[in-house]
Amino acid sequence: MEYTPQQLNYFRICYIAFNLVAEGLRKVFKQDLKIKADGLKADLKAKKEEVKNLNSELQLTRDTLQTKQEEVETLTQEINSKVESFCSLTFKPSHQIIRRSKDVTRIKNKLEELYNESKEAISTIYLSGIPGCGKSQIARQVGQEVYDKRLREDKGLIFVATLNAETLDLLANSYFNLAKQLGVTEYALTNLASSTKLGSSETIQHFMRFISTKVKQFSAWLIIVDNVVDLSLVGSCLPPTASEEWGHGQVLVTIQDTQSIPFNAPHTYHESLNKGMHPDDAVDLLREVSQISNQQQAEEVAKVLEYQPLALVAAAVYVQTIVSYGTPNYGWTKYLETFNSEEREAREEFFAKQNRAYPKTTTTAIRIAITRALESDEVLCAVLSLFSLCASDSLPIEAAVDFVTFRTKHQTEALIRAKILKSTMITCLYDKDETPTYLRVHNVVHEVVKSAITSFLDLTHEAECFSVAVRIFHSLMEENRNLLHASAQACGKLSKIVSHCKVLFQFIRTKMVNEEQSVVNTLLPVITLGDLVSFLTLITEVCYRQSNLSDAYLFSTLSSDFITYLSDTQDDKLQKAKHFGERGNVHWQLGQFCQAKEYHEKSLAITREIYGEHHGDVAQSYNNLGNVYKSLGQYNQAKEYHEKSLTIRKEIYGEHHGDVAVSYNNLGLVYSDLGQYNPAKEYHEKSLAIRKEIYGEHHGDVAASYNNLGTVYSDLGLYNQAKEYYEKSLAITKEIYGEHHGDVAASYNNLGTVYSNLGLYNQAKEYYEKSLAIRKEIYGEEHPKVKRTFNNLRLVESKQRELNQTLNKFCIR
Repeated sequence: MEYTPQQLNYFRICYIAFNLVAEGLRKVFKQDLKIKADGLKADLKAKKEEVKNLNSELQLTRDTLQTKQEEVETLTQEINSKVESFCSLTFKPSHQIIRRSKDVTRIKNKLEELYNESKEAISTIYLSGIPGCGKSQIARQVGQEVYDKRLREDKGLIFVATLNAETLDLLANSYFNLAKQLGVTEYALTNLASSTKLGSSETIQHFMRFISTKVKQFSAWLIIVDNVVDLSLVGSCLPPTASEEWGHGQVLVTIQDTQSIPFNAPHTYHESLNKGMHPDDAVDLLREVSQISNQQQAEEVAKVLEYQPLALVAAAVYVQTIVSYGTPNYGWTKYLETFNSEEREAREEFFAKQNRAYPKTTTTAIRIAITRALESDEVLCAVLSLFSLCASDSLPIEAAVDFVTFRTKHQTEALIRAKILKSTMITCLYDKDETPTYLRVHNVVHEVVKSAITSFLDLTHEAECFSVAVRIFHSLMEENRNLLHASAQACGKLSKIVSHCKVLFQFIRTKMVNEEQSVVNTLLPVITLGDLVSFLTLITEVCYRQSNLSDAYLFSTLSSDFITYLSDTQDDKLQKAKHFGERGNVHWQLGQFCQAKEYHEKSLAITREIYGEHHGDVAQSYNNLGNVYKSLGQYNQAKEYHEKSLTIRKEIYGEHHGDVAVSYNNLGLVYSDLGQYNPAKEYHEKSLAIRKEIYGEHHGDVAASYNNLGTVYSDLGLYNQAKEYYEKSLAITKEIYGEHHGDVAASYNNLGTVYSNLGLYNQAKEYYEKSLAIRKEIYGEEHPKVKRTFNNLRLVESKQRELNQTLNKFCIR
């Protein structure tokens, strides 16, 4: 069958349309299949994620179950564990231990007192002191005895534990060990200790929470917190004082950082151990450890080492080792002959290497502590700077406070005093009224301070410190010199200041001056030469008035070195006149009368040029020249000068004045030498009356008048009256000046003369010997006063021999 073209076109069109429809259907079907496939894939992925989450939850459940099982095991272990009493102390030294009975008993009693007063709260005792003073070993002895006593007396559980608080890391380790001993499980502690997210302080706080729940099982406990360097750093990591959360326990802290110790707080007590061991304990320690039984030598060594336990035991171990290994004749005498700072540190290192209980030498520990103080506290830095310029002798507390006031800012005097008194490095000495009077540092501290300051301060700052020290000491001497003849305390204070001034000026001549720089050039930026000469002149006066003639000569010579640099201004001329006057007095006291006369004439010439005739300084020069002429045996000239001095003084001051009394006294001495005893007696009585009215009975000038009246009565042959006056004079001078003074020697000499005249030769000999010993020490062998006393002694010995021979003849008959 044939189709028409129209039909064929129709069919063709239908075919094309069908193909187009089929193609569209295929695309739609394919897209639908793709959508369905993607949906199936998403469903599959979601199912897989759901399965994964289910697996994670399952693992977490398994882990939680395992943890719970471990916790159950841990709790079971903790419940079943048995906690017992224990005592954990620091390392025991390898050498013989001496029980510091007085110190241990006193601290134990204080612990007991605090324990009873604190009821259910924590009480704390702080033991402070320099490194090497025995804090840790006393704490160890106290801890052992407290444990033994409470174990005997208490029915409940007891523990004594030791924490090393030198650093936070060491403290954390100590808490870890304590927690184990108290029964905290190893699992809990290990997880806490291994945590990397917590610092040492946070770790300690967690340990403390564990421990606080455990200590309540114990009826009594003592925790020794040893080696605290910085209390502000570790204070919050210690059992809190007065807290009741830890039960009824006590904390004993050994510490260097006394500045942070709470003052007068409830349930708290602080004791300094800076003084070291009791002398008897110190000697016992030396003898036990060294195996050398010489008591006297051990006492001397203990004194040199200032009773500091670590220094003592290091010395004893050293000596014992030397004796045991090759040098059997070595002993304490040889030890002291070679004792110095370098030897000390070498011996300490030798000892430390043999003892786990002492990881550092005393010197090393002190050096670390001082460096820390210099860097962290301006008050301690300033006061240690002063000590570095001074002798190792005790220092008046007001000198230290005034020095720090000059060298620091924004510090009140009261706060400065408190910081100084609280310092571990500084020991305070108190008077009878418990008032702080002097400060001192131990010899080893002093040595370390001097070397530490050298590297800490440059030359300019050291020079400034020197100038402030001069100003402070000058002021103190001015305040106390008028009490020199009235107060034993003033005499003692001035003597100590002089010893510091000697070291101070040695510092100038050595350290502050180099080959390219003179003393004057070094000092000019920080102190005027006039002030320096004035200071040296004042020290000279203080020294010779205290019969310290060697130092008087030293300082007057130092003053002479600076005199040539003074200008011709009136002030500088007056400084020269004062210098010449005091130097003349020194030569007079030394028996060098011609040199004394020369210096006094120079002084007189300057003062007369400036003031004219009518002035107190001119009268003083006349007085000094009168004394020299008397010593030269030129009594008429002496009388003339003393009368000139008296006339001026009476016109200026009137009758009732100390200087007028001096002129009356000196005229009395001249009349005595002229053999005119009645006028001499009259002048001495006038002098005594004025002096007693001004000064009272207890004064050196009153004693001098008594002595001189005694001489007049002796010359008049009234020996009993003379003896009475000499004894009055001696009693006063000994009380004020002590034994070592020229006026005391004069009284002894004069009493010897009275007893000799009374025929009591044994007593006379005794007094002459006392006088001779003092005078030889003060004046030297060749001084006229020494020769005079020596001749008196030989004469009385001769009289005694004659008497004995006469008595022997009578006995033979």
